Formats: sequence, C-alpha cells, structure tokens
Amino acid sequence: MKWKTTQTLLSSPLFGLAALVFISCGSKDNTDTAESETSEISNSSTESASVSKNLSYSINSIANEKIAEISISGEELIISLTSEKLFGILKKADKRKYFDQNDQLQYTVKYKQDGFKLNAQDESLRWKIKLFDDHLKISNNNEMAGSYRIGFSGLNKMKVKKDDLEVATLRVKEGDTFITIKDKYNLRNFGNSLALGILLIASIPENEKIILCAELLKKSK
Repeated sequence: MKWKTTQTLLSSPLFGLAALVFISCGSKDNTDTAESETSEISNSSTESASVSKNLSYSINSIANEKIAEISISGEELIISLTSEKLFGILKKADKRKYFDQNDQLQYTVKYKQDGFKLNAQDESLRWKIKLFDDHLKISNNNEMAGSYRIGFSGLNKMKVKKDDLEVATLRVKEGDTFITIKDKYNLRNFGNSLALGILLIASIPENEKIILCAELLKKSK
C-alpha cells in the first residue's frame, strides 16, 4: 500500500514541477559561484602577469644624466641609450639577438644551462657568464681563464674578485630602490642583483655592461 502511494506521488505532475524548480535553482547558484570564482582567478592572474611582465631599470651618471634605461616586457628587452636603442628579440629558446633602430644586428646572446655568452656582430665571443646559486663568474674567453667572481660576502656586501684578489666592493641595503656606485652611477630598481657587480668591472665596455645587466635582471639574478 505504501509502495502504491509513493508511486502515485512520483508520477504526479505537481511533483515533477517542484523537482524541476529545485534543480534549476541549485544549478543557477552553482553557476554563479563558479563564474565568480573564475572571475577572481582571472583578475588575479591578469594583475600578476602585469606586474611580472613590465619592469624598468635606469642607469644614470653620478650627475643624474641618463646613460641607459632597461625595459623588460615579457620576453622582449629594450635598452634605451643616449644615442640609440637596442631591441633584444628572442629568436629561439637558446638565442636572443640585439638589433639597433635601423634593424642592424649588434650583438647575440646564446643561452646555456649554466649561463650565457655575449657575442659581437661577427659572432666572436665578447663575454661568457657562468651562473651559480649565490654568485657568477665572467670572462672574455671560453676557458674562463682570468675570470671575475661576483657575489655577496656577509650582509649586503658585494665583492668583485679576480684570481682571488678583491678588485671592488659595494654595500647594498636590502629593499633600496636607489643605489649609488661611487663616482660612477646612480641606479634605480636594481635591488640586490648581481648585475651591480658587472658595473664595477672597468674593463667591460659601457654598452656591453648594460646588455649583460639586462640579461641578468631578466633572469632575476
């Protein structure tokens, strides 16, 4: 008898309508929640991408005259110098080419698992950098003979050494937006980057210093 009553209730048109209304309401609530969560994630991702993809760094003289501006947007690097611009275009996963405003090749950077090389127009080696967890080495030859070592020693003290001899030091306070390299540069947004040590090496030509700095800043080194 109970089974018949239940069967009758389930087959009733009123029961079917009520069930339909219940399912429809539940589905709408779930859809609204999903759309809200998706929107929040999308907005968060967009903001994060915007922060990580557009970065700028400036290098001025001690008299605050512009020497260079480094802009990083996604995989593109733009270096604005006093007389020209260099555009660093990623050609392959392991190669970036720097062109001037006349679309003439000036430099090529070739990436390796443990660092990168900076080559001139004719593909001759200018500088080779090997990256380590807490320091880097830079040399003008593949064998890394006579290389410079750049790294932090103690709290916020950067040292540049050559053949274990100290050639330059720089104190950097963590979180500093502006950094001064005595008698040479005023810098913005370099932070504790090892690129600071590149600027301390007098034997590296100015334009090549700036390209090396851009590459290290792009790698967050």
